[in-house]
Amino acid sequence: MSVAHSHPVGPGADLQGKPAGVVTRTIAGGIDYALAGLAVASTYGGIAALTFLYNPVSWHWPRWPFIVLLALGAVYLGGYLTACWATSGKTLGGQVMGTRVLSHSGRRVRLWRAVLRAVVVVVFPIGLFWSAVDGRSRSVQDLVTATKVVYSWRTEVTGR
Repeated sequence: MSVAHSHPVGPGADLQGKPAGVVTRTIAGGIDYALAGLAVASTYGGIAALTFLYNPVSWHWPRWPFIVLLALGAVYLGGYLTACWATSGKTLGGQVMGTRVLSHSGRRVRLWRAVLRAVVVVVFPIGLFWSAVDGRSRSVQDLVTATKVVYSWRTEVTGR
């Protein structure tokens, strides 16, 4: 006879729905930033390959100012974060670390709020560390956008 469980079982099950800590959030963010960096590197490599194919005789590595790479990374990261938070609430980093971004009411984040949160994350990433001193583990991004990051291993997402 099998017993259906309405709550997660196993290590960390008691954390389900509770605010995620600064270490968990930092690791998840690091994974997401690495993905944006990989996207920038792939774009650079793709442009380099195309310029080589166009003119292999006088080819040289493209020389992009650092600000261009930074801006491209910001666009990729912002778009990625927005898309993930507005759909499932989970980025790849959030999936790995078992976290989800929700509105203050515990629902899925709407598109406009996901965009605003992504902009604040990209412009002021150090705001994450406020969650280390806030009593409810809220970052500056959470305070500005009325969101929260909770431990969430379940696959379902609360509706709008």
